[in-house]
Amino acid sequence: LQCVSVLFLTSVCMVACLQKKPAGGGAAVSRVAELEAKLGKAEGQLAEMREQLAAAEKARKDARAALVESKKRFSAAKKRVATAGAASSSAAAEQTPPQAVSDEKCGVISPAGDVPEAAEPGDAQGEETKEMADDDEVNSVTAAIVGDLEGNKGGQEVEQLRTKLMEKDMEVYELKAKLIAMDAEADDLRASLATKGMEIDELRAKLTSKDADIAAVEADNAELMKMAEEASHAVKETATKARDTEHALRESAAREAARVAERLRASERAREALEAELQRGRAQSEQWRKAAEEAAAVLAAVEHGAGAPAADVEWRRHSSGAAAGERVAKDTDEHHVSGGKRNSGGAMRMLSELWKKKAQK
Repeated sequence: LQCVSVLFLTSVCMVACLQKKPAGGGAAVSRVAELEAKLGKAEGQLAEMREQLAAAEKARKDARAALVESKKRFSAAKKRVATAGAASSSAAAEQTPPQAVSDEKCGVISPAGDVPEAAEPGDAQGEETKEMADDDEVNSVTAAIVGDLEGNKGGQEVEQLRTKLMEKDMEVYELKAKLIAMDAEADDLRASLATKGMEIDELRAKLTSKDADIAAVEADNAELMKMAEEASHAVKETATKARDTEHALRESAAREAARVAERLRASERAREALEAELQRGRAQSEQWRKAAEEAAAVLAAVEHGAGAPAADVEWRRHSSGAAAGERVAKDTDEHHVSGGKRNSGGAMRMLSELWKKKAQK
C-alpha cells in the first residue's frame, strides 16, 4: 500500500509537471533537469519493484515446488495404503471406495490440472505387494491407520501450500500491474524528456542564431566606431588647418592693410605735392596771362604803326621776358612730366612760339 501511494503521488506530480509550460530557456533547462531527476527516481522504484517481483516469483516457485512435493508424498502414501489393503484382503476392488471416501474427507483435490501424476513403476509395485502379503492382518490394519493419519497431514499441508501459492500469485499479479504502470509512466517521462530535449535543441539553435546576430551587430558597431574615430580625427585636422589658414589670412590681411595704408600715405603725399605744384602752375599761368596781355598790346601797337623806337624797346623788353618765360616753361614742363601734368607746359610753348612769330613779323 505504501508503494502504491508513493507511485500514485509520483504520477500525480509528473502529470502536473508535464501540464506546466516552460517560461523560457532557463526554465526549460531546469524543467528537463527536474524531469530527469524524477525519471531516475521512477527507474529506481521500478528496479526495486522488479526485485520484489523476482522475489515473489521465486517464492511462488518455491511454494509450487513444495506443493508438488507434498502431492507426491501424499500420492505415495495413498498408494502404500492401497497396496497394504490389497495384500491384507482378497478383495482389493472393495477397499478402493473407502480410500476415495477417506480422500474426500481429508479434503484433497486431485492435482490433475496443475501437476501430472507420477507414473507407477510395475517392478516396485510388485515388490511392495510381495512384502505386504507376508505381513499379518494386524500390521496391515496399523499401516492403514498410519496411512490415514499421513493422508490427513498431507491434505492440510497441501491446502496451506495452495493458499500460500494463491497469495503469492496475487502478489505477483499486483506487482506485474504496478510494473506495467511504472513502465508506462517511465515511457511517458522518456517521451516528455525527449520533447524537452527537442525544445532545448531549438532554444540552443535560436540562441546560436542570436549570438551570430549579436556578433554581426558588434562587428558593424566596431566598424562604425572606427569610422567615427576617423571622422573625428579628420574634423580635428580640418579645424586645425582652418585655424592655421585663418591665422595666415589675418596676418596676410594685416600686411596688406599695412601696405595699403603706406600706399595711401604715399598717394596723400603725392596729392599734396601735386596740389602745391598746381598752385605754382596757376600762379605762373596768371603771370604768363598778364605777360601775354601786355605782349598782345605791344603787337597791336606795332600793327597800328606806333613809333618804331618805342616798339623796339618794348619788343626787346618783351623778348627778354619771353626768353625768361621760355626757360621757366621748360622747367615747368620737366616738372609736370615727372608729376604726370603736361598741359601748362604745352601752353607755354604755344605762347613762346606765338611770340616768336610776332617778333619775326
